[in-house]
Amino acid sequence: MAVLPEPLLQQIEFFEQRLGAWAADPAAIGLTGPQVADLASETIAARASYNLAQAARIASRDGTVDFHTDTGTMATTGRGLIKEIKAFAQSTEDDSVYSKASIPPPADPTPAGPPETPTDVSGFINGDGAVELTWKGTLAYSTFYEILRKLDDETSWNLISSVGDKKFLDDTLSAGCTAVQYRIRAKRGNDTSSGSEPIAIRLGVEPENTALNIAA
Repeated sequence: MAVLPEPLLQQIEFFEQRLGAWAADPAAIGLTGPQVADLASETIAARASYNLAQAARIASRDGTVDFHTDTGTMATTGRGLIKEIKAFAQSTEDDSVYSKASIPPPADPTPAGPPETPTDVSGFINGDGAVELTWKGTLAYSTFYEILRKLDDETSWNLISSVGDKKFLDDTLSAGCTAVQYRIRAKRGNDTSSGSEPIAIRLGVEPENTALNIAA
């Protein structure tokens, strides 16, 4: 079994704990005074190096903390100044400010592209007899929606309203209307999406044909 432990610090401590006894009577353990003296000097040097290494680790850790703290402070201040530079360039409408400050100008806005077709269109008749419609879509990039309607006695779709929302209340139906269909399409600038799948809502019961066939 190995007498000397593997960890370096434990090796230093091993000899520190024994050198006093060894130096007291080297011959009793088969050593000479100079041998023990050399080992004592080397042990002192090893301890000093360990202490320096520990101090360096602590200093490094403290230095790392200071590095992150100081860098964070710098970045916060720097971001604020960059915002001021950009604001100045925009307020003066002078793009040369960016080159003078060696910062890139803002990128041109990415075109939004055509709007997507609304989805999950649903509707119900509220307590006042009006139809409430809802759907899913986006309002980003100034998107708005057109509501198309077709009554039971109509053959074509008619645009009845445009809204900057994802819901609509149709309270313009006549009392005699028994069924109605709706489609929603999105608008963004000059771009228009395709219409959503139509939904049909029945508002009443159509009268049954009660004519009697009387046998002759």
